Amino acid sequence: MEGLMGKKVHHCAWIFLLILTVVFPVSAIPSNIPEIKVSVFNFKTVDLEAAGYNTMVTNMLMSNLSCEPSFVMLDRKELESFLSMNDLQQDDNLENVTNIGSRLGLHAIVVGSVGKRGSLILIHCKVIHIKQKRVIYEASTRAFGNVGLPDEINKLSAPIIEAITGSVLAAQKSVGKSTIQGPLPVLKRSGSKWVALNWEAPPGMAVSGYEVFRSKAESGPFIRVARVNQPEYLDRDLERNVRYYYKIRAYTAAGLQSDFSAIVSAETALTPNPPVILKAEGHIKSIELTWSPSPIAGDDKLSLKGYKLYRAKAQQGHYKEVANVPCLDPDSAVDTVAASGRVFKVTYLDKGLTDGELYYYKLTSYNEKNMESDFSSSIMGAAIPIINGLSAQGDMLREIRLVWNSADSPFINGYYVYRSTSENDNYKRIIKVSISHTASGNKIAYADKDGLQDTTRYFYRITAIEDPETETSPSVTASAVTKGQPTTLRGFKAKSGLVKKIELTWPVSRHEDVEGYNIYVSKEKDGKYTLLKQIDGRAMHSFVHGGGFEKLDDNATYYYSTRTFNKVNVESEPSETVSATTKPRPVKPSGLNGEALKVKEVPLAWQSNPENDIAVFHIYRSAGSEEFSQTAKITGGTSYQDKDLKDGATYRYKIRAEDKDGLLSDFSDAVSVQTKPKPQKPEGITGDIRTGNVVLSWKPGRESDITHYVVYEKSFFGLQKIDTVKATSFSEAAPDKGKNKTYAVTSVDKDGLESEPSQEVTVGEK
Repeated sequence: MEGLMGKKVHHCAWIFLLILTVVFPVSAIPSNIPEIKVSVFNFKTVDLEAAGYNTMVTNMLMSNLSCEPSFVMLDRKELESFLSMNDLQQDDNLENVTNIGSRLGLHAIVVGSVGKRGSLILIHCKVIHIKQKRVIYEASTRAFGNVGLPDEINKLSAPIIEAITGSVLAAQKSVGKSTIQGPLPVLKRSGSKWVALNWEAPPGMAVSGYEVFRSKAESGPFIRVARVNQPEYLDRDLERNVRYYYKIRAYTAAGLQSDFSAIVSAETALTPNPPVILKAEGHIKSIELTWSPSPIAGDDKLSLKGYKLYRAKAQQGHYKEVANVPCLDPDSAVDTVAASGRVFKVTYLDKGLTDGELYYYKLTSYNEKNMESDFSSSIMGAAIPIINGLSAQGDMLREIRLVWNSADSPFINGYYVYRSTSENDNYKRIIKVSISHTASGNKIAYADKDGLQDTTRYFYRITAIEDPETETSPSVTASAVTKGQPTTLRGFKAKSGLVKKIELTWPVSRHEDVEGYNIYVSKEKDGKYTLLKQIDGRAMHSFVHGGGFEKLDDNATYYYSTRTFNKVNVESEPSETVSATTKPRPVKPSGLNGEALKVKEVPLAWQSNPENDIAVFHIYRSAGSEEFSQTAKITGGTSYQDKDLKDGATYRYKIRAEDKDGLLSDFSDAVSVQTKPKPQKPEGITGDIRTGNVVLSWKPGRESDITHYVVYEKSFFGLQKIDTVKATSFSEAAPDKGKNKTYAVTSVDKDGLESEPSQEVTVGEK
């Protein structure tokens, strides 16, 4: 019989091959190229402008490589789930890439980076062979804007495919042909007249179908009973209470066959009725199923021992066993339950599922001999999906506002917000957001203000949580950039020439985020600038440095710059530096001189100051060791006559100028001036009596301008003037005998200055 079936299959194969040849050209028949497992890691960005283009390039490249028939692309979700579970990350480090690739059973991984300069998009990529642990292809390309990007990715994809295909085929040829492992493991279930088989495809084989062989003895002979396309088979219409043996092998479209699987056996017997699935409720990465035993009594009188749960990705199968749930109520026989009228419910939480993925479930009951019932009807369930609709609004002062769609599940009680400055790694949980943060409709809103920096792009992911330890996978990433520094102030001015102050003005900033202005000052243009004044209020536009009690130095130059600041005290770049100089004091007066030897006075004169606003000259005088003291104020002139001075005295003078604003100059250089002295007293005075007269004589005065002499006679009241003579002699009647007179003489010059009295001389009759 097996020989006849073999001839029939052989004949059908020739017919199938003939149809292929007629319908498709020879080149369209699949070649004997093995499946090549490939992944593309997220391309990284090399600068801020390239944000978003890395994802675009990665997706385009994956799409192109997926078109290669021999390539099996690793699903992005499966990759991210694997990396998250194993604390790994995507990068272009050779050691890290080969480690991830070998653990995933990949042949090659494509990595790369994207940069942007203006409208030019720069792409660099490398292809890493996992087993050889080396780069087998490396290239760079550039695209001009979004329009030119698809063409450049298409050009880049062809050599990548060629490099991967060539290296993998070359590696397989060097190893040589090896035996293909058979399907495994083979799982079986059996009922009263059927056996259900499930298995896994041989690793690394492009399976086109499977052949199922059966025997009533483990030693054979085995007869092929079916050819199927899926890794499952239900063998119906069997004899009851008979043990059957099975083995399976796979084959490719080119006719290449694998080894046989291990032989498994299954016995047909009476089985319980299948349970009734009541509901399937989605939770985070899990689905809770509720069922009850069949309310209908069956032929199987053995005790119910438990249930087996089967799961599939499609309603039609293929279903795999995922759980064995023992019956916790040994007295809950079907007829007992039915008689009591109560409904016995069983719940089971199927964990480790993919977020938002649809799953189909079937259940079986099994008795104390582990004989399973038929499948129950199927039920569909879905784990809670990842959060969607996440958006981030930036361009605010150290704040980013997030909005996302709320999770459509009564089991969700909050959300975790994760943040990073890198799109692909280093995310940290920053807050738990309660479900009360509802913005409108089904939207959740949150404003992130926690420790943000300026001009920084932040990336966010959101997870939904049932409890602190149970959360969904992260949402799709959203990002936004915080606002940078406030705008730099333009038109800053400083006014010179003011007395002991400087007036600063600027135009009012038109930017609403400006809260005020910080003014900085330095006495050197390239020196250290210190904060002079913080001006609160965007509408302010002037400030006086030196106003109030503070007075600036005269003729002093100050340098200023200002920075605007915002509500979080972030400053702008400094404005242009401006400078101003306070009004200088008048220069010290020059050319001061005095005319000496004037009688009881000193005429003073000096040069005019260069300033045109001099209001007063202050005259200071000192005599001898005295300190200088102000003796006069001169308005509107450059001369002064100091009078009523002492004869022959030396006086010192200096002056200073004062302008209309009260600024005083330094003192001028001091000058010394002497007034005209008195003549010296006459010397050599003599007196005697001659022929009845007193005759006095003396030497002429030394001064050239002596005009006359004054003769004094001493009396009880002192010296009394008795005569004025121009000669150096004097004569008058002699005193009576026994009496005498005492005389003294003074010199008088042309200015009327009279000397001190000469030495006294006494004359009288003996």
